[in-house]
Parts: sequence; structure tokens; C-alpha cells
Amino acid sequence: MPGRATVRYGGQTSCVEVRTSAGTTVIVDAGTGLRALGQKLARDSGGAARRHHILLSHVHWDHIQGLPFFEPAYSSGNTVEVYALLTAADELQQVIGGITRHEFFPVPLEAIPAEINFHEVDPGVVMTIEDVTILPFALNHPFGAVGYRLDADGTSVAYVSDTAPFTDVLHKQHFLSGPEPLSDEDRRVLAEMRGALVAAVRGCDTVIYDTHFLPEEYARFPHYGHSTPDQALEIVAGNDVRRLILYHHAPSHTDDQMDEIAARYKEQGAAVGVDVITACEGMSLAVGPRGPA
Repeated sequence: MPGRATVRYGGQTSCVEVRTSAGTTVIVDAGTGLRALGQKLARDSGGAARRHHILLSHVHWDHIQGLPFFEPAYSSGNTVEVYALLTAADELQQVIGGITRHEFFPVPLEAIPAEINFHEVDPGVVMTIEDVTILPFALNHPFGAVGYRLDADGTSVAYVSDTAPFTDVLHKQHFLSGPEPLSDEDRRVLAEMRGALVAAVRGCDTVIYDTHFLPEEYARFPHYGHSTPDQALEIVAGNDVRRLILYHHAPSHTDDQMDEIAARYKEQGAAVGVDVITACEGMSLAVGPRGPA
């Protein structure tokens, strides 16, 4: 959460910008960080009309809170393409439109000057956005979520948030008040999901992974749909991944706690040949050995 105890790692909710050497920008998730990013993109455009692409992992509040404050959406001539895992594009429009209803926000979705288009994402079906090839893959999260592998400039980055591990709980389309017994079919689905994730991140230069919980915290809340740094390392170690980014920090974790987490898992990552970096607000990283993206 924002405050004196989190000024170094930050208190924004999920939002990542991926930019290629050609200037293509793909935004992954639209949390509160989208506000400052939108201001930057508006300045960079110099007033010229642009098409903006936003990939959503899912539509929980912390991943869409920034959408009503995305500055390029308030300039006519701009286009905002929003991609998400939902059963139909009109349902996605209802979800996003819901946060701009008159009870909650002064400008309804239909009055926003930019053109807003909604697209369904299908796990396993490759998409192309300009010079970026994108592979979505299913994650183990309440009511569903999707991760993305993005390839461009001869390198790749994967975004894996939000997800639980693939051992204790299979999240479905209903609320879990606690872990439910796993059937043989549940175990098969979990193994398939994990296999697809491992295959998707294999060979990635950089993997951004939901590491919300420490192991002792996860033991108390295995049904919340989040992972630990240990579980993230288990996925990437031995999978030809150069770098792991710890991401989606628990709001209760202070900067001092995050320093301890960063040091602990930097050491554990080095032991298995993975460079572990702990995400902080405003962090900018080059992806790939030549850093083109």
C-alpha cells in the first residue's frame, strides 16, 4: 500500500509496459500504475493519434483500476485495444464499463473520446500486435486468469500474474472459502495447466511472476490464487530462463521486508543459475543480451 513504509518498492497495483526497438508499446495489466504511464505516452505522442494495446490478465479491481485514468483515452483520434480472457467481448465491455458507471465515475465509457475496442483472448492461440508475437496461457486463479509470453527483437518476456501453484487447489468459476478435495480430473487439469505454463516460459529471457506470498503466508491462504518466490523459481529453474522478476507484492509487506525477500531470493536464484530481481515502482529493464526491448 502507498505510504512511508513502501516508498522504495512502491504502492501501485499491476501495470507493466513492454516496448520494442521499433517503438511498439504493449501494456500488460491496467492497475493504478496506468495513470502515470498514460501521461507519459500522451507526452511522447506529441498530440498525434495513436493506437494503444492493453493486455489484461484478468479483471479483478487491482488490475483494471487505472483504466478510467488512462490519459490517451481522452483524446479523440486515439484507439485503445483491450484484450482479456472472458467468454465474450460484450461481457468484457460490461465489466470495464461498470467501473465508469455514474455511481462511481463522472465520465461513462460511452462518452470517452477515444475509440475503445474489446477482444477475447484464447489460451494457446497466438496473437500478433505489430512486431510483437504474443502467446496467452491459462493460469490457476479464481474465475480464471491468463499470462502472456511476448516475443520481439529476437528476445522474449513472460508475464505470469495472478496464479496459484498447481498442486493444492484448482480454481474454478466459483468462490472457494478454502481448499477443496482434488479429483483425478482436477489433478489432470492442473498438470496440463502447469505443463503449458512451463512450455510457454521456456527459453524466455525475462519472466515476471506473481510472488505475492512468502511460504508461511501461502500456507495460510492457499486458496487466494497467488504464488511464492519458491514456486516461481521451481517453474523457471532449468527452463533456460535468464532472469526472474518477483512481482505483485503483498500490500502488507514493507520496504524493509522486501529488502529481506530480495536478498534471500537473489541468493537462491544464483544457486540455480537464475538472476532474481525484485520489482519496484518505475523500474526499467532491458530485455535480452543486447537489450533491444
